[in-house]
Amino acid sequence: MPRLGMTLDAIRAIVGGGEIVGSPDFVCESVASLGRAGPDQLSFVKDQRYIDSARSSRAGALLVPVEIGDFRGNQLIVAEPYRSFGVLLSKIAEEQRRQPKEVHPRAEVHESAEIGTDVCIGSGAVVREDARIGDRCVVHANAYVGQRSILGADTTLYPGVVVLEDVSVGDRVLIHGGTVIGSDGYGFMQHEGRHLKIPQVGRVVIGCDVEIGALTTIDRATLDETVIGRGTKIGDLCHIGHNCRIGEDVLILPTVAISGSVTVGDRVVFAGRSGCADNLTIGEGAVLGGTAVAFKDVPAAASMWGNPARDKTLEMRIQAALRRLPEMQRDLRAVKKKVDL
Repeated sequence: MPRLGMTLDAIRAIVGGGEIVGSPDFVCESVASLGRAGPDQLSFVKDQRYIDSARSSRAGALLVPVEIGDFRGNQLIVAEPYRSFGVLLSKIAEEQRRQPKEVHPRAEVHESAEIGTDVCIGSGAVVREDARIGDRCVVHANAYVGQRSILGADTTLYPGVVVLEDVSVGDRVLIHGGTVIGSDGYGFMQHEGRHLKIPQVGRVVIGCDVEIGALTTIDRATLDETVIGRGTKIGDLCHIGHNCRIGEDVLILPTVAISGSVTVGDRVVFAGRSGCADNLTIGEGAVLGGTAVAFKDVPAAASMWGNPARDKTLEMRIQAALRRLPEMQRDLRAVKKKVDL
């Protein structure tokens, strides 16, 4: 159970203000979802759609967008309850995941590596030659940081993360378990009837405030840089090919595959299982819906669906027509029968 142990007044201070209806001294021992919260727990009402559910909640206190007149518990009225609840969850997560500020005796840290202050390096972790680990970084057990790679301040590598050589990771980056950064790009050519490997000797550069999900792979560039822009969030089981340049604040949902040498503009959204072919440009603010696959450039702010990806309105018309195919087939057979007669 996520522990909190704070008064409603203290919570108000943490989330940046709000109006309390009830007792400021009520202690929220922990947090829970709206439907499961008990008398000593805090939950939240995301927006007006959940007001009716809130009235029947057993929660001792709620973060709410407006006062709920017939709710029996305490209320903290804030402009954005979901955001405020997220602030509290961040505090809880920080406490739950706090690590000792030490280099574990079973870690292998090369003497030429540069280690910042208040760093945690876990058991079995490896930090190679000339690597740099920034202040307050956490390198969990069995993670790997390769030669000449850099981790910015406050960055966390969860267990089993592999950051290979010549990778630059910014500040406040979070990389989940099993992810590999800097693996070879898929580069081969035909030579005398066999596949000849083209070595990938470029870099990966990851900006600040990026989060990368579990079991994701980001390939290094052939010669230059694969770039992930500031604030981009990448889900689990994704693949980003070599030489890609991903913009800022891009959302890449789980199981997305982006082929090599793709340029992605700022604030693009790749929904789950979507992707694109190589050497394309995805314009700023574009959206690729779930399972959509782009085989040509996507204009800025476009909304694309389907495989191959098409304008959303056109794809919806095509899908509507497909649902009528059995009926259309019967009509066509009937007409054909009359014509044959």
